[in-house]
Amino acid sequence: MIGTAERVHLTRAALLAIGAVFFLMGVLASAYGPLLEYLSRRFEISLAIAGGALSAHFLGALVGVLVSMRALQSVSSRSFMLGALSLLGLGCVGVGLAPSWPAFLGAVLVIGVGFGALDLGCNQLVAHSGGAGRTAVLNVLNGAFGFGAVAGPLLVSTVGRTHLSLLYGGAAAVAVGVLPLVAGISGRLPFTAQRAPARSSALVGIFMIAFALYVGIETGTGGWMPSHLESIGLQSLAAATLTSGFWLALAVGRLLAGFLPARVPERTTVLVGAAVAAAALATALNHAAAPVAYIVAGLAIAPIFPTGIVWLAKLTPGDARATSWLFPASMIGGAIIPGGIGAVIARFGIEWTPAVLSLVAVGCLAAFLVAARGSGRRAETSRLR
Repeated sequence: MIGTAERVHLTRAALLAIGAVFFLMGVLASAYGPLLEYLSRRFEISLAIAGGALSAHFLGALVGVLVSMRALQSVSSRSFMLGALSLLGLGCVGVGLAPSWPAFLGAVLVIGVGFGALDLGCNQLVAHSGGAGRTAVLNVLNGAFGFGAVAGPLLVSTVGRTHLSLLYGGAAAVAVGVLPLVAGISGRLPFTAQRAPARSSALVGIFMIAFALYVGIETGTGGWMPSHLESIGLQSLAAATLTSGFWLALAVGRLLAGFLPARVPERTTVLVGAAVAAAALATALNHAAAPVAYIVAGLAIAPIFPTGIVWLAKLTPGDARATSWLFPASMIGGAIIPGGIGAVIARFGIEWTPAVLSLVAVGCLAAFLVAARGSGRRAETSRLR
């Protein structure tokens, strides 16, 4: 097991670097959609083929997460971050200079690998770092990702569609510019050579289910909310604006969660957030209340992801592998659950979108309740020993 002397330590400069990385990742993740029509014209391909950029990115991200789960056990945190940032910057340069569609896809795949590595690495480093307040810090940093996701489409509309190389060259410059600040990262993530007991493995499995359902709420709401709002009479522009409001609420909610008193347990924040989201999404069945209800849902679910990571990290302090499994689970949830929601909507009608999303939120709440009960029993057993 990694000793406390080697525990991850992050200076203020390192936290600033991680914040910049989260913002950059938000920009890159949200840029593909607005770029699809431009890519279709530039490379003379269909819109459907251009959509392959999204698949390439998330395939690369999954590879990056899976490889990083192993890499973080053998290299220092600083070396890992330097490598992941360099990979992301290299991919951005490749996208900016790509002369053909296959070259563009290859560069996007490289971005995805770096993206997945940084997503796992940044969250893990903060969640397992020393010092108090890591829940608040991780919420604020994830909020930076949300603001990047809001800025991405704006940057594409002003720069990216005419100067793609400038947009991605700027992203590469940010990645390189952050490298010196990574020197403020020291130590390694905690891992143990011992096999996890069955109860710990079961707890991690429950968290994985809860996180997969959480991502289903987030991506499902962001994906199906515009269609539902249009179906109840809103214009396309109004529906799109409200959807942007949902994503902005997600970012703002994480920033606000950073101001929660440290005495508020992580489990309370997560459970209340899931419960309020389930109620808000059910309220969206009322046409008049739907626009506000979706925004409330965004605020409610905002702290679940970062706070849930710290919650599990505190329950498994000696082994960062537990929290690392939350990331592939989240990606699988993001890939499968929105499609499942779509299948249900296709069967019963678009008007039932809020009800389906609310049921997913109820499932997420139920999984976290089971986790809370299991962690409570685990704490009681530890005291008896």
